[in-house]
Amino acid sequence: MKFTKLLLYVNLFFLQSYLIRFKIGVFPTNLQEVLIGLQCMIFLFEIIKNKAFIQTINNIKKHWVILCFAGLSIISAIVVATQNGTGFYSSIDFIRHAKFLIFACVLSFILIETFKSSEERLKVFKVAGIGAMFFGLFCVIYNLLGYNVAHDHRLQGPMDAAVYLGYYLTPFFIFFTLEFLKDTKIKSNLLYTIALGILMLATLSMGSLAGSLIIILFYLFKTKDNKIIKSKTAKTIIATICLLVATTVFYLKILPTIQTNYSSLNERQEIWTTSATLLKTPKNLIFGVGLGQFQEQYFQHVKAIIGHEPLDYYVLQPHNIFLLFIFQFGILGLVFLIFCIKKNIQNIFSWKKNQPINFHIIANFLLLYFFIHGLIDTPFFKNDLLIILVLLMELSLLKTTDKTLKN
Repeated sequence: MKFTKLLLYVNLFFLQSYLIRFKIGVFPTNLQEVLIGLQCMIFLFEIIKNKAFIQTINNIKKHWVILCFAGLSIISAIVVATQNGTGFYSSIDFIRHAKFLIFACVLSFILIETFKSSEERLKVFKVAGIGAMFFGLFCVIYNLLGYNVAHDHRLQGPMDAAVYLGYYLTPFFIFFTLEFLKDTKIKSNLLYTIALGILMLATLSMGSLAGSLIIILFYLFKTKDNKIIKSKTAKTIIATICLLVATTVFYLKILPTIQTNYSSLNERQEIWTTSATLLKTPKNLIFGVGLGQFQEQYFQHVKAIIGHEPLDYYVLQPHNIFLLFIFQFGILGLVFLIFCIKKNIQNIFSWKKNQPINFHIIANFLLLYFFIHGLIDTPFFKNDLLIILVLLMELSLLKTTDKTLKN
């Protein structure tokens, strides 16, 4: 599986290659999808060559996360098909989101089936984190050269919004932070943490900042024997950071909401009010509106629901992970999400402080970040972000079989 592993490292390092868009004939695509397509062919060739094809196919049943996404997507396709002729659906958005999900599931399946030990998975995720750091540095240069500069000068590089970049950087910032806390002798993890932390702060994503702080503090308190949290100096620093974060969130998010009607929280109020009204329709509550269809539904109904011109007509997602899964997949999607959250929390609390902190438990902390940040924002269904989400769900929620994962 030498070539499969090599290309996996390339794919994870260059996750943001989806921004390099072009066409193959008349079909739009991006470099990330081409790399994953090539990854698929090489993986198939190597498992056939190694006489592991049948075993690999049999292993699909173990990937219940991917199978659930596949089943929910089929239901979603049926829902979208029934909207034909109503004028309230977008087949292009459905195809785009379905494509994102397919490529995320394919890459996650190949990675899990290729890297079976905790050490290998940690290594490839570290490569993805280093790739994120270099992409963040590229974004700094990109904005400093005058390209795609946000009106409020938030770091966003070639991304559609600074929050997407914040969401992309934060899981890796948390990863390197937890790795450093696990073993403070490895100074490279501290350097990666500092670099990613500065880049994340430059996006001014309050969700990323608060979400990462919650996860890191939770990790520290969960590891009660950690020397860092026993230090008075460390406690003072942690208290200071918490105060600074709370103050920053208040002045940048809460205060503008009180003083004006044009803050991101005001927009979320409109989104959640519209979402609640849309879910009063039994069909929407039970079956959802389909993959990628929330924007069209919001555009068509928001003005009538809130009674005035909205702050934004074009809202891709409902800015809440529970609402996201309901609208994408219906009530079954919500059940799936709640089950995943329950299992995620159980995995974290089932870990005892006398057990080694392996990559499986760290992956559960990283997934918990997505669930926490997802309470106020949901840019999950982007190529690379969806890959990270599905991959973390696979890494943390699947039953482990390797001894190094069972430590």
